[in-house]
Amino acid sequence: MIDIKRGRYVNPIADEWLNWVKKFFQDSSRPYIELPSKKRRYFDSYAHKLKYECLHQVFLYTKNRRLRKTCVKKLNYWWNHLDDIILASPGYMDMQIQEWEKKKNKVFELLGKLAPVFVKYYETISDKYGCHLVDKLNIQTCPYCNRQFIYTFKGRALERPELDHFYSKTKYPLFCLSFYNLIPACHSCNHVKSNDNIGLNPYSRAFKRKFVITDNAGVQLSKSQIYKLTKKEIKLYFAGKDPLEEVNERVLGLKDVYNKHTDYVSELIDKSMAYDMYAMKALVESFQGAGYHPRQVYDFVWGKHLSDAEYEDRPLSKLTKDILDLLDIRRR
Repeated sequence: MIDIKRGRYVNPIADEWLNWVKKFFQDSSRPYIELPSKKRRYFDSYAHKLKYECLHQVFLYTKNRRLRKTCVKKLNYWWNHLDDIILASPGYMDMQIQEWEKKKNKVFELLGKLAPVFVKYYETISDKYGCHLVDKLNIQTCPYCNRQFIYTFKGRALERPELDHFYSKTKYPLFCLSFYNLIPACHSCNHVKSNDNIGLNPYSRAFKRKFVITDNAGVQLSKSQIYKLTKKEIKLYFAGKDPLEEVNERVLGLKDVYNKHTDYVSELIDKSMAYDMYAMKALVESFQGAGYHPRQVYDFVWGKHLSDAEYEDRPLSKLTKDILDLLDIRRR
């Protein structure tokens, strides 16, 4: 629902994430694996260990020499393009996944076999640097729903919001460390989405459709009709059609979730009647004597963070702005 890139320049943060990942793989603290013989095999770095584990999976998976050669070649290609994979754009990931899904060839099957290896490294790197990543992004509310704060803070331990993989880390493990595949999210959205694919990546754009108030048949109501509703009669919907947004809405249950907030919408409607044009004019005049601008008075009544670039700073800010637009209440 929220565009993460709007209002912030994320490229330097992506580069920093890449450097953290490379720093981890270059760590020379002699990592090892336990062999069946109960002996340990040590490696010069985690990069060396990862290569060994991937090759081990290839040899377990492939018996045909020709196929094995193809898989090893593909592994080497991925490794040589690690930077590009970690910084892969949402568009590139989507294009690559569509290609994999279409072909469903042996290389795609190989990815599934490598998932336990890649995911294990993601979890380690995420534990090490995930909090720093979210802190750098400085996102205040869940980009998927704009309903909950997702602060980082330090209590007994360092806490952070969950990192959802827009493209499932078990289905598409090659992108499990890709910056634009990691979405800071609230627990509810991350849990409900699980491994399902949704349509709109918050690094691509925000929702274009607006909240509207409808009758039981889904027909949008006019301003005069809205004022006659009781709280129980308020029904929220998204206006217009957008295939990508509709997938997000369906999988994340956004329409149902937001219809749990009709009491808040009812308060906005009541407040809009209390602060009609004349009341607002009187309020502006009284505050101007104290040096306040009319826009500051608007913020005082309706709250801040109601411009597009500020939605992520406050829960329900997009809903608030859309309902105020329905009621012809705009910042002057």
